[in-house]
Amino acid sequence: MKAKRTALLGMLACLISAAASAQLAPNNQGDIGLFTMPTADQPQPGHFTLGAYGWLEQLAAGNLPDQTSDERTRVFRHVSGEFSIGFGFTRHWSIFASGGMDDFKSRGGWQGGVVNGLPIADPFSSSEARKVRIGTKVTFYSEADPDFKVGFWLAGLAPVNNGSIRQDQAFTVSDQINSRRTDWEWGAAVTKGVFTGMASYILAGFHDQDVRPSNRLRLGVGVDVPAGPVHVIGELDRTILDGGDYPEPNYSMMNLGARFWIGRTGVAVSTALSMNLDLLIKHGNNPSPFGGVLGLTYAAWPPLPPPPVVVPPPAPSAPAVEEPKAEAAAPAPAAAPAPPPPPTPKKTTDEILFDAGSARLTNIAKAMLDGIALRMKNDLNSTAAITGYSDNSGKEDANVAISAKRAEAAKEYLVTRHGIDPGRIALFARGSQDAAHDNATPEGRAKNRRAVIVVTLISGA
Repeated sequence: MKAKRTALLGMLACLISAAASAQLAPNNQGDIGLFTMPTADQPQPGHFTLGAYGWLEQLAAGNLPDQTSDERTRVFRHVSGEFSIGFGFTRHWSIFASGGMDDFKSRGGWQGGVVNGLPIADPFSSSEARKVRIGTKVTFYSEADPDFKVGFWLAGLAPVNNGSIRQDQAFTVSDQINSRRTDWEWGAAVTKGVFTGMASYILAGFHDQDVRPSNRLRLGVGVDVPAGPVHVIGELDRTILDGGDYPEPNYSMMNLGARFWIGRTGVAVSTALSMNLDLLIKHGNNPSPFGGVLGLTYAAWPPLPPPPVVVPPPAPSAPAVEEPKAEAAAPAPAAAPAPPPPPTPKKTTDEILFDAGSARLTNIAKAMLDGIALRMKNDLNSTAAITGYSDNSGKEDANVAISAKRAEAAKEYLVTRHGIDPGRIALFARGSQDAAHDNATPEGRAKNRRAVIVVTLISGA
């Protein structure tokens, strides 16, 4: 009965782990991430991602040359729509591309300001294509902590058409808000569990009138908290405008919202309230600093891992009953030979050891895992159950956590080094329970810092 409860708890842990890892979606510029921030995650290898976003943000322009004005007279609205596509080549590498439309419009009290390096004296509006963003991202995973990953990306932002700024109901300025030369972006994101930190830098291209816009340094933090089919997401970032012919004010944006998944289709709806914190802190709700984000995305959802194979015990044999002797009868014709019985599943058990307080695999452990991987490759229907343990040093919560990391480290090695399907591997964490050796001695504690790998060979070989 205890073994059945343990198996059920292990299956539940695998289901929760698979659901959390599966729930990824592209952000508003095509990269896997939150609403507007990239994370260090990648799409599923061999699968496409799709995204459609619209968002509204309130921004403040810079002062015109030789002029100082109230910031409330320099507030303008920025509305964007973006479509994106991405593709995961491997667990570590993906590409993405996006494009759409931008709409810029001055608000009621406009008295002139600088927008993306362009001085604009009169009330204005401009609708123009967004720059096409094409990029690639590479992710590195920690061997000691599978929850920790670092991603690096590089992207080019290329203009696709020309536009004109409308002032006083006429096109009087033969220019557009977006610069007409390619911008370059590079950045990095660090993701640990539900938390992400990121930094990026955009090197802006000149306008065709030799106006140099400011480069953009963006620093941000985000959190993505799963709650069943809904993820609660928060972002806080600071954009620092660096250089340029006409300086513009730095600003901070906050996005608070949620992402809703439609079953296990991989389709998700994202919605968030955004606010310009600089405008909110300085001027309250006049002018309004609020905007929003709305998105519809698709990213492939990997299948759940199969449950561990449970071999039932053999049924007890019935007692032999002596039959009364009967008269000899004519011999019956020989029956066709029965087909051979299917092979009986066979289990193998291996054990690897870890240093105190560590989930890092030793060379001996890796050699043993190489042999386990060979067995699983020779029997493609085989499965493995990996159970992590610890000694009784410290609190049991910490012991369970390190035992889970040891089991995950063994699985990560089998998956990344040997290409074993992660769905064939179930993980369990027992902490200091079921100690195999005496924890009262250093030798016994060393032998209890282990992971036990039980492989079920369906072919019986």
